Amino acid sequence: MSWNTLRYLFKEGIIGLWKNKTMALASAGTIVLCLLILGMSYAIGMNIDSLLKQVENKFGITCYVDEDINEGQIQQIKKQIEGISSVKEVKYVSKEEALKSFSEESDDVSIFEDFKEDNPLPASFEITVYDIEQQEAVVAALKQLKGIEAQYLKQETQMFINLNKTIDYICIGIIICLIIVGLLLMSNTIKLTVYVRRKEINIMKYIGATDWFIRLPFLIEGTTIGLVSALIAITAIAFSYDFINKKIAIQLMNSLEGISLVSTTIIINGMIPICLGLGISIGLVGSAFAIRKHLQV
Repeated sequence: MSWNTLRYLFKEGIIGLWKNKTMALASAGTIVLCLLILGMSYAIGMNIDSLLKQVENKFGITCYVDEDINEGQIQQIKKQIEGISSVKEVKYVSKEEALKSFSEESDDVSIFEDFKEDNPLPASFEITVYDIEQQEAVVAALKQLKGIEAQYLKQETQMFINLNKTIDYICIGIIICLIIVGLLLMSNTIKLTVYVRRKEINIMKYIGATDWFIRLPFLIEGTTIGLVSALIAITAIAFSYDFINKKIAIQLMNSLEGISLVSTTIIINGMIPICLGLGISIGLVGSAFAIRKHLQV
């Protein structure tokens, strides 16, 4: 196929969009709507996963230090803890720091002054792991060390792990269902666009046009519709999510220390290949399947 023929067919594909702009708009609207729903589901799923991971950091391991342990032994124990696989961070909290923190949390500053000479609170190590599912293995390793006693919320941690997995499965299921529904809706809309022009296809077939000569303009139309729809959906998702993140979510998260939503940049970087891939693929594949039936004359 010569360059002039390709240029002519590409031109015909663009002209076909303008001639059938009503159906093209209907196809584009369907694709945009489905991609918007998919994008919102993706953003919600990403934020749920991020929030759960941030909450995971709250489920740390506390190792209380024995009273007779000196400063040199404390540093040695800290190095041993840092050497345990899966340990992300180790923070030493002295007796004075523990009492001061307890005093501040109880809103009674006098507690620190009253008990600083006879501090009943022990020193401790606050340990964070890379994955909450690794806590039990880390605690088992900590129990092998002398001079400390490890404690963590075992039941609460297991409940959180189960909740996290359940939410992940639900989000994946919702996204898969939306993709399937979106594929069906977009494919049917494109088929309707081709059906309206079936007489044009039949005439071209009867006068000797090859299948590819007939098919290519429709593939260009479908690809263009998919590309434009994906760009519209990405832009709408970017502005909507950024507005929610800046105007609403920040206010809601102010009361939750250390908790924040996923940034707009991360969401959009994830959505760009998904929307472009789905939009263009559905437009291309939908057009190819839709026109195949009318080529069999």
